[in-house]
This record gives sequence, C-alpha cells and structure tokens, in this order.
Amino acid sequence: MNGCPLTIQAMVAEPYVMNPKRKSFSKSYANNYEFDKGGEVNLVKTIGEFTNMSLHMFLSENEEEWGTISKNGTATGAFLMLRNSTIDLMIGNIEVTKILRRWFHPTVSYTQDEMTWCVPRAEKAATWDNLVIIFQWPTWAATFTIFIILGLIFHYMHYIENRKASKWPEKSLLITLNMLLGWSASFKPKGSAFRILIFSWLCFSFNMGVSYESLLRSFLMHPRYERQISTVTDIVRSGMAFGGREIHRSYFKANNSSYLHRNYKTTAFSEGIKRVALRRDFAVVASRRQAAYYDQRLGRGKRLIYCFPESSNLYKYGVVLLARKWFPMMKRFNSIIRSVTENGLIEKWNKELFIHRASPDGMEDILPLSIEHLLGAFAFIGIMYAISTFVFCVEIILGWIERRKFFCQPGYGVRK
Repeated sequence: MNGCPLTIQAMVAEPYVMNPKRKSFSKSYANNYEFDKGGEVNLVKTIGEFTNMSLHMFLSENEEEWGTISKNGTATGAFLMLRNSTIDLMIGNIEVTKILRRWFHPTVSYTQDEMTWCVPRAEKAATWDNLVIIFQWPTWAATFTIFIILGLIFHYMHYIENRKASKWPEKSLLITLNMLLGWSASFKPKGSAFRILIFSWLCFSFNMGVSYESLLRSFLMHPRYERQISTVTDIVRSGMAFGGREIHRSYFKANNSSYLHRNYKTTAFSEGIKRVALRRDFAVVASRRQAAYYDQRLGRGKRLIYCFPESSNLYKYGVVLLARKWFPMMKRFNSIIRSVTENGLIEKWNKELFIHRASPDGMEDILPLSIEHLLGAFAFIGIMYAISTFVFCVEIILGWIERRKFFCQPGYGVRK
C-alpha cells in the first residue's frame, strides 16, 4: 500500500490496549499517540507491516469515550467518528452486537474472552480463634462433658480405693485433664474396672491429641478466609452496589433480570474495577482477562479481585477489531489475523503481560508462623495471668484485713 495511512481510534483497555508511550506530533493528524504495548496494539502493528501501511493511532481526551449508536444509526463519540469514516478502525476489547454489525464491519474474532461478575476477594479470617476453631463446637462440648463425667468417676473410684484421698474432686479433674493433654499423671489404680476406664480414656486422649495437632499445623500455616461472594444472589443480599459499562446493561433487560437492570450503575470499566479492588464496595461486570490484569497490577502479587467461575459467566464473546462500513482492506486484514492467530502470536502476547500468576484455587503459599497466627494462645495466657494476678491481690488484701481484725481485738497484747 506504499505507506497509505491507516487511522485507528484506540480505547485503552488493558491488556488489549495499554496506555500510550507518548504523544507524537504530526502535521496531518491531531491527537496522534505512540502506543507500545498491548495485544491489539501488536496485532495492528503486524497488520501495518504486512500491508505496508503507516499507522496513525488516536486517543480520546475523555477516558473510555466509546459513545453510543442507536438502531437508526445515530452515533456519538468514537462510534460517530467511525460512522463518518473519519477513522478506519477502532480497537480496545470490542465485542460485536447486532447494532454494531449492522452499521460497521467487524474483523474475524482473534481471541475469546468472558464477561462475568467481579467482586472484592474475601479477606483473611480472624486468627485469634485458631486454637479453638479447629474442632466444631459440638466436638468441644462432647469432649468437655466426657472429661467432667470421667473425672468425677475417677475421683469416686480413687476415693473408694484410698480413703485418705480428699473428698473434693479438683485433684482428680486435674489428673484427668493431664491425661487428655498427654502429660504424665497417674491415679495408681488397683481395681480392674478402674484400670480399664483409665486405658479407655488414654486411648481417647491419644486420638484427640493427634487429630488436634495435625489440624492445628494446617490451620496455622495456611490462611483462612471469610465467606466469598460467589453468586449474584450474594451480591444482592450484601447490599453492594453493582454496575459496569452502559453496553452491558441491555444484557439484564434481555434476560428478564429487572432488578439488576433497574439498579445497574453505569461507570467506566477502569473506575469500576478500581472500586472493587481498593474500596471493596462494588461489584462490576467485567472482561475476565481485563479483570485479571488489573488484579495483577493493583495488587502487585496480592489477589484483590474475585471473578465468578466459568460456570457462572454471563456470556462468552469473540474479540474483534471494528472497521468502518465497506472498508476495502477487510478481506486482507482477516487473512492476516487468521495467520497471526494460527501461529500462536496472540497467545504469546497475552501471556507476556501476565507476570504474577497465582495458584488456580486462589490460595496463597504456606506462610511462616507469626504472632498473628498464635494470637489466641497469647491472648489466653495473658487473660489467665491477669486473673491470677487479680486473685493474688484479693488474697493479699483479705489476709491483711483478717490480720488487722485480729490485732485490733479488745485485750490483744494485755498480760493477765
């Protein structure tokens, strides 16, 4: 084409179209920018090289100024420029609708993306109850009940065998607790029934101790999370605001979701996804690939955004480049796009932009133990020390009061 100009309106839609590197000055075109990164940027550059066309890429002054187009062809924004043939192409993660196909000519789809709900990722659960939450409350209640009953039985049998033992069961309960914790303690039983009961209690204590220790290691070294919002019903029940680009509102009207359609808040994608990740008070309809990229960029290795699984997608769509009506180079462009796709360049360009990859289930790696993990143990021992100190002070005060009463009795110190 001997350097014929190919004018392109770029909509920043990371990672498809990244922010421009700089503004380039041109006598023929205003708002001409130099784009360096992005899957679609690489694609149009490849098209330009194969067709020997010079690229002129423009950027709107306002963010994501797509504009609108009605059924009768009335358009605004970037769609108006394409409708008037001011530009040749539009790029920026474009999905084809019936109206767009009517008034423009999309290229063949070069990749697929998914439209889904993205919400704030669940925060880590509190750690103060790590030592208790290992077992469910019915398990703790059953263990405590068995401990009290067997402690009293052990005390009775020990008292029968040894009449010199105390009638109060506190010592027997402590010995029973020691056996449960795996510490050295013994009643020195004489009768067969007493020995069988102690053996049974030791077996039960061993099983509980091993189970508790193995589960405790897992709980301390793997982070736990609060309940994750994972359905549209969860979004509605949480009272969280939701929305996205205006183009997606019609989906809910077409699928008889009147509540979602009525309460849908129109916002730019970048603003919506930042609100999800940073303010954590919004649910956004988003492209899965774009959401994953923003999660990587905003979180810097930490997962901030949770997108619903593939089974809960709103829909899948093919990503295209959008050309003006009756664009003469369409057939040649489609041939180049097919060749690039078949050679795996699209997949390569997409992977290059995703550096930090988290595990498939979204869980973080094993963490080293810290004070935060053992907060419950430190809090418990602190409370017990405080109670012991309080009781000790009360005993000292009561002892001092008793001695004062004794010394102040009439006749104390008078010799007869």
